Parts: sequence; structure tokens; C-alpha cells
Amino acid sequence: MSTELNLAAIISDNDDQPVDALLHELAASLSRRGDRVAGLVMALNAQGLRREPMALQDLETGQEYSIAQNLGKASQSCCLDPRGLAEATGVLRALLEDPPRLAVVNRFGQQEIDGKGCRAEFLQLLDAGIPVLTVVKRKFLKQWHEFGGGEAVDLPFSEVAVLQWCDGVLKKR
Repeated sequence: MSTELNLAAIISDNDDQPVDALLHELAASLSRRGDRVAGLVMALNAQGLRREPMALQDLETGQEYSIAQNLGKASQSCCLDPRGLAEATGVLRALLEDPPRLAVVNRFGQQEIDGKGCRAEFLQLLDAGIPVLTVVKRKFLKQWHEFGGGEAVDLPFSEVAVLQWCDGVLKKR
């Protein structure tokens, strides 16, 4: 990874926190002021909550990628569709050719911990010197800290705190 790790995560305490809406609002706000923000966020419903079935949305184009598979009503298994997720990660890889000021990667979760999901794209973006903002559930903090080598920043669920981190990173670029 690059010498200075510009990597931060909003720490999510529960699924009721509208963290996905915060990412959408932050990206829109930064873009309005001329800072190009690109990447993937969870698609939202009309109420501003994560849409069901789950889909990722390209921040720049609005294109959506379904990442949910229908396992049936009785299923207790994870409904994440690895093929849909793999297709969506192409958005992140394309950022290497046309780097934004800030990349958003919707989550660092179990898939990334297992070496799958967006893990490779996280590393590629960071190696390219592109600051990355994501979301991490509190239960994954240990693995997040290991991934970031102790250099990643933990942010509270606070628009002010997240914007302050973004402003600090963007001033360096």
C-alpha cells in the first residue's frame, strides 16, 4: 500500500443507522463543490433506506447492480450474490484509469475479511493513492484494523466527522 494510508470507515453500530443515506448525501455534497467522488453505494428506496432486494449503485452513473440472490423464504443463508458483486467491482477497477478525488466502497465486511468481495479493489485503489471511504460493522472492527495495518481511521456515524475527514484528505491531494 502507499506510504500514507488514506482509508477510513464509518463504524456502523446497527442496521437502523441510515449509513447508506449518509454516503449518498456526502458524495452529492462533495460533488456539488467540485470534488469528484466515485464508487459504489447501496441503492436506496424512496424512504432513503437500503433497498430490498440489495443492489449496489454506481455513484456517478446511477447504474445498479443486483447483489442479492433469491434463496427462498425458508432460507437462513446469506443472500449475497457473488456474481453480482463481482460485476459491480468493475466500477471500482475503472477508477484506476480515471481516478476520483475520493473513492467510496459500500462496505468492508465478511466477504472482504474472507479475501473476496471488494478486497482486491480496496488494495488497488489505495496502492494508486486514491483515498477510500467505506462502512464497517462494529463486529468486524478487529479484522478492519488488521486490514488497515493500524493506520485506517475509524469514524463515528456523524456527517460532521466524516466530512472533516474527507476535507482533510482532499486538502492533501
